[in-house]
Amino acid sequence: MAERIVLNEDFSAGMANWWAEGGEKVWVQDGRLHVKADPPKGQPGNVCTVWCRKEFGGNLRVEFDCQVIESLGEANNVNFFLCYSDPSGKPLYETRESRADAAYRKYHDLNGYIFTFLNDAKGEVGRHPDGSSKARFRMRRCPGFKLIAETFDYHCRRGVTYRVAITKKAGDLTFAVDGKVYMKARDENPLSTGLIGLRTYQTYLWWDNIKVVQE
Repeated sequence: MAERIVLNEDFSAGMANWWAEGGEKVWVQDGRLHVKADPPKGQPGNVCTVWCRKEFGGNLRVEFDCQVIESLGEANNVNFFLCYSDPSGKPLYETRESRADAAYRKYHDLNGYIFTFLNDAKGEVGRHPDGSSKARFRMRRCPGFKLIAETFDYHCRRGVTYRVAITKKAGDLTFAVDGKVYMKARDENPLSTGLIGLRTYQTYLWWDNIKVVQE
């Protein structure tokens, strides 16, 4: 079956196809989606999720550019939600007010995959030989926030534009950055359909050129 592009988002229409939960501020500037969730310690707004209104299903490849501008404590947190839905069948848009603060735990009882790419600044195992911190990659499945894969490699730094690619083909999941696959996992009972979401913690970053390809 031939591939087809089902989303090619350059934010030329602003946030018409998106809605935000939490954060300090979410806006489109110079064709990029800016998400600011990096307040001083102890202040609200340090987490944010931005959902695409369109549902995607089947075998998918999702690609996007992202760059961290600022991050308290060098978290440099880039998370991505895939195949997200409410087990009750309610559309996530209808229940958005219940997640107005974007608290992480409120997403753990929903159906979906969480892909995490961040700077392991405080980790003991996430270090290169020269002492610099590696990136931490994780895949989780919800409900249950179940860890299905994790590795430490490459880097996740401020001021660097990364091209991320996530694939789901039947039960096979991959997570790549800048053309290299850093994680693979298999889910024997894969999720098939749902929303995609952009997620961050204690980070100000932008996202752009979001493409979803379906087989």
